[in-house]
Amino acid sequence: MINKKTKRIIISAICIFIIIYVIYVFISSVFDLNGVDTEVATQITATDSLYKDAIIVRDEKLVKNSTDGIISFSCDDGDKVAKNEKVADIYSSEDDVLNNNKLEDINSEITRLKKLSSTASNGDVGIDTVNSQINNSITELNSRIADKNFLDSENYVDDITYLITERMLVAGKNVDISSRLNDLKPQKQELQNTSNKAVGSVKASQAGCFVSSADGYESIYKYKNAKSMTITKYNKLLKQKPKKVSSDTIGKLVTSVNWYVICPISKEEALTLKSTNYDSITVNMPYASTSTIPASIESINQDKKGGDSILVLKCNYMNSELASVRKENVEICLKTYEGIRVNKDALHTDYVTKITEDSKGNQKTTKKKVQGVYVLYGNELQFKQVNIIYSGSDFVICDPSSDNANLYNGETISLYDNIVVKGNDLKDGKIIN
Repeated sequence: MINKKTKRIIISAICIFIIIYVIYVFISSVFDLNGVDTEVATQITATDSLYKDAIIVRDEKLVKNSTDGIISFSCDDGDKVAKNEKVADIYSSEDDVLNNNKLEDINSEITRLKKLSSTASNGDVGIDTVNSQINNSITELNSRIADKNFLDSENYVDDITYLITERMLVAGKNVDISSRLNDLKPQKQELQNTSNKAVGSVKASQAGCFVSSADGYESIYKYKNAKSMTITKYNKLLKQKPKKVSSDTIGKLVTSVNWYVICPISKEEALTLKSTNYDSITVNMPYASTSTIPASIESINQDKKGGDSILVLKCNYMNSELASVRKENVEICLKTYEGIRVNKDALHTDYVTKITEDSKGNQKTTKKKVQGVYVLYGNELQFKQVNIIYSGSDFVICDPSSDNANLYNGETISLYDNIVVKGNDLKDGKIIN
């Protein structure tokens, strides 16, 4: 039998072992002696951007009207018009404007209904075609609503209503078009009898993009001077107040396809822009438009004293929102980077191995110290080289392409890798408990 003294020694030893083990587990959990912290490699997109206050310069010609009366525009802002195309009608009263607008809507609906009637009788439209048109119209309407762009939304609703009716006819459903036409005809006749015709009209003096307003800067921000803008000229322009718009001005025409976004940039930014070839620059105007505007660098004009420069970006995309903007906060997106996000804490240097083979089949193993990360595969660490293409404040973006010439042995990280961001005594091949 075990005597009491021996029993006490065994119990004491067991207690000491338990205490040591608990202390070890606690220290390991707090100080991470054997474990590592990892992050899953995810895809990310980042953009090099400049945020600037800019002015917009367009080739603009004022549109004037010499006939007294109420103006009713024949086109929307941003619409392209041809030379001598009508941009507005002049009426004697507001009632005449309203009645003629109603008459125009009725004529448009009658035209659509007659087209639907023709579709029903000819049967030359397939249901798949109509379904595709409905889906496209709904998608476009949803996209505009999501972007908070409600211009022309009523027209999209009308188009969708027309297409749904057309689909019903193609599918063989009974749609009573004739009764609606019979309702519209007397309404049309009454409006024709009671409405006075326009007392005049305004036509475009040349082809261009129509805008139904003027801000007084049309003759101050001169288009011919845009490309050669300097800091001195730019600062003078900012101090100038807009000219008073004459009462006979009803809008303007943007007559050149190209227009310019002009802003000051620092000496360092100018150097970067001159030394880098950017494939696709875009401009965002978050307070004026939901559109992303393609652009290219037209000129970078540096001050003679070697200080700040003027950046001139050329654009040719136009819509109703952009047709009237003048001074805006802009985001100039220079380059977009897409790859795998890596925490900067995960970056280390270690050796990677490359095995090459000569023409006789003899293998040669070489090593090179490179920048990379440790990836946890099962319970083993593997060191992988990374090719950094973008650096942020606390992360980098790495190119996941294995055929990149910058990779010593052609191996790098992949999407969803467990990348080690914290750990002690990290090395290639280490087993993690």
